[in-house]
Amino acid sequence: MKTCLRTLGARLANSVVIPAAWVSGLAMIGLLWGMIEFSSGKLTVEGRQLFLASVSIFCLAMWHLIRRKRRAKALVASINLKEGLSLDDTQLLGFPSPLFFAFDPSNKKLAQCQSATGDYQIRDFTWVTGWQFEWQQINSKVSGGVLQIVDGAGMGVPADEIRRRFIRFTLVLMVADTSHPPLRFPMSRSAAEGWCARCNVLFKC
Repeated sequence: MKTCLRTLGARLANSVVIPAAWVSGLAMIGLLWGMIEFSSGKLTVEGRQLFLASVSIFCLAMWHLIRRKRRAKALVASINLKEGLSLDDTQLLGFPSPLFFAFDPSNKKLAQCQSATGDYQIRDFTWVTGWQFEWQQINSKVSGGVLQIVDGAGMGVPADEIRRRFIRFTLVLMVADTSHPPLRFPMSRSAAEGWCARCNVLFKC
């Protein structure tokens, strides 16, 4: 029960901290630009308070992420020391989530780590049976006009255009355990493509 609560708390903190870092960082940059552009003397009291609040939130968010990164690296280092492995702490699949994976290509081992509790499991690369990255496609119909030449004159003809957007990119790992659901790691498109390329190298070598 305590382990579940710690994991849930860590996930909740990540879901709040990362967006807060982005928003406060953008607000801080905007207010800083305003101070430089219009001089600090013209900045209102509310503007100064908002700037200080943005700086504080940004610093707290960065402190949380740095602390979590150090904890993850410390856990990987302790696993290497205990198990005699060479897990790479620079490529952690799933980080900054409390559940992440570290890989040791030389020994063909991976560690399923839980940074919230310090627990881990060592598995062979053969445990991973497949991988892919998925996304959600959104089609939207946009009505507009297309300029056509009719009898030498330009004429707007109504037309529908289908626009496609791709969102919610996720790396999916299938494992050799029928009771274990596929592991899903939400990330950006470039990160998902990069991890697919790494999986091709790790698990096919």
